[in-house]
Amino acid sequence: MTHSRSSILYLLSSIFFLLSGCGDPAKPDAVWMSTGTAPGQVVYPRAICYSRSDDTFFIVDRVARVQHIDREGNHLNGWQMPDWQYGKPVGISVGPDGNVYVPDTHYHRVMVYSPKGQLLRQWGSLGKEKGQFIYPTDVAFDEQGRIFVSEYGEHDRVQVFDIVGTYLYEFGTFGEGDGQFSRPQSMIIDKGLLYVSDSCNHRIVVFKTDGTFVRNLGGVGSGLGQFRFPYGLDLDADGHLVVCEFGNNRVQLLDKKTGKGIKTWGTAGREPGQLAYPWGVAVDKKGRVVAVDSGNNRLQVFGF
Repeated sequence: MTHSRSSILYLLSSIFFLLSGCGDPAKPDAVWMSTGTAPGQVVYPRAICYSRSDDTFFIVDRVARVQHIDREGNHLNGWQMPDWQYGKPVGISVGPDGNVYVPDTHYHRVMVYSPKGQLLRQWGSLGKEKGQFIYPTDVAFDEQGRIFVSEYGEHDRVQVFDIVGTYLYEFGTFGEGDGQFSRPQSMIIDKGLLYVSDSCNHRIVVFKTDGTFVRNLGGVGSGLGQFRFPYGLDLDADGHLVVCEFGNNRVQLLDKKTGKGIKTWGTAGREPGQLAYPWGVAVDKKGRVVAVDSGNNRLQVFGF
């Protein structure tokens, strides 16, 4: 009888251990996709976004394909960008209208698609004038329905448009000073503040949505609160910044008010739990972090 009771207790404790997620925190919860050009495969994926309304994701890779995947990483549908000879997109976003906004980086325009891949509209052309772009990288949306587009090249800045793409205003210039950029790669807006991953300055720049500079977070390095080429950017349910670092081959959790690094996930390498030149990151409503493990042609799913 004692032996039977001990066995039952052992079994229950084992089940609790498994259900509580007390495994190796360095290992991913899941690895999605593999190398290739078939549906559900990727070639150097470079951006990801989360669609909260239906709990799905969109990704874009280096063969200029957009793929729509479900919450388990299964392929739902996809489409090919119309032009790709000069280069491929480096960003993707879901708007408040549920449509997919792709900054078509090397064609200097923003393309808007339905979730099924129907092209709805586009705007922009090559240039430095209002409403023109040089290498647009990301699209973000504020609570007023305004659209923010970051760009780099000869004119590092953020331009702001209304919901149909009419130019409103802009801010930022190329440089290392406060309110300046050197390749702004990703953006996230929260409670009237815009957070921009200022990649080649190795920091996060914070603005009010009217373009007023607020502060810089971080600096070059590999310690907590430091960055090497921060690319992807998102927020978790607690309001922490989740930053994907191309140069440090990791994802970092950051206090968005103080800039204090809380913890990191990932190291350089090819094994599960390791990353190679990650470009993007997205957080779903369950708190799972999906990292775009670009150099390994896969997505890795984990939790902080």
